Amino acid sequence: MLNIIIGLIMFMFLVLVHEFGHFAVAKLSGIKVNEFSIGMGPVATKFTKGETQYSIRYLPLGGFVSMEGEDEASDDARSYSKAKASSRFMTILAGPLMNLFLAFMIFFAIYAISGVPSTTINEVFADSPAHEAGLREGDTIVSVNDKATPTFSYASKYLNESNGESIKLEIDRDGSISVMNITPVQEDGRYIIGFTPQPQKGIWFSVVQAFHQVIFIIVLLWETLVMMFTGILGFDQVGGPIAVIQQVGQASALGIESLMIFTAMISINLGFFNLLPIPALDGSKLLFIIIEKIIGRPLNQKFEQIITIAGFVFLMGLILLVSIKDVFSLFK
Repeated sequence: MLNIIIGLIMFMFLVLVHEFGHFAVAKLSGIKVNEFSIGMGPVATKFTKGETQYSIRYLPLGGFVSMEGEDEASDDARSYSKAKASSRFMTILAGPLMNLFLAFMIFFAIYAISGVPSTTINEVFADSPAHEAGLREGDTIVSVNDKATPTFSYASKYLNESNGESIKLEIDRDGSISVMNITPVQEDGRYIIGFTPQPQKGIWFSVVQAFHQVIFIIVLLWETLVMMFTGILGFDQVGGPIAVIQQVGQASALGIESLMIFTAMISINLGFFNLLPIPALDGSKLLFIIIEKIIGRPLNQKFEQIITIAGFVFLMGLILLVSIKDVFSLFK
């Protein structure tokens, strides 16, 4: 039960951050905001400040910012439909960007406090593949199978992709580059060679590594999406809200740092997938604005509404199917 509560709090916090992005830029752009809501369904509580109603709704399934003239015709000079294309574009883009920025700040805070796992080796475990190959403390991993490793995340990813087959490791030892072949072993579902990374600290280093980590996860999500569409990744390997709540429990059991890292990863997921040009998501609205600029006139509002509703129904159906799969997997 505690896992469910923690999971819902985390999810709704990420929704709050996302919707605040839309809300803040809309206000700064002079667009009239009628309602800022967290949750869906019937209203649990609400209050009005200025021209905007703020509400919390019973169903913790998302949230929304209702702008004047966004879904219906309006003669108000401050309506969304009458705002400049650039203002509308930035208002929509601000939601996903806030999620990415939040993830960046979480990683930055963790790295600034705990240090950043680097590609320099801190300790080599006895009787491990790394020990047998002759790796030493202070060695720096330059590449894995000719793929550069700017951060430890990349090194870990490439090692895991070996699937237990021999890999070529390029090492920098005291300024001298050497190459060695190592066969990773499987441990806790991942392929490793048996070493701990040397942590590095510093504000600027933390900023750079936090940025690298956000980009790394975005690239990972894109690769996962491609694998889904090409059939490499099956439907049974896709998780929904229930699976996420399970993972929240596992992350929280490992400590606050693991929970924060998981929160950052889900925030990037939310930002990334909202940027996809799927009807009902922010990406489709951005695409409509781009098309508007290309053809020199706004798209038909009724057409946009039909496409958005169809996309929403599709997404809700997909979430339902994945959730049903997650429920059945709980009893396996």
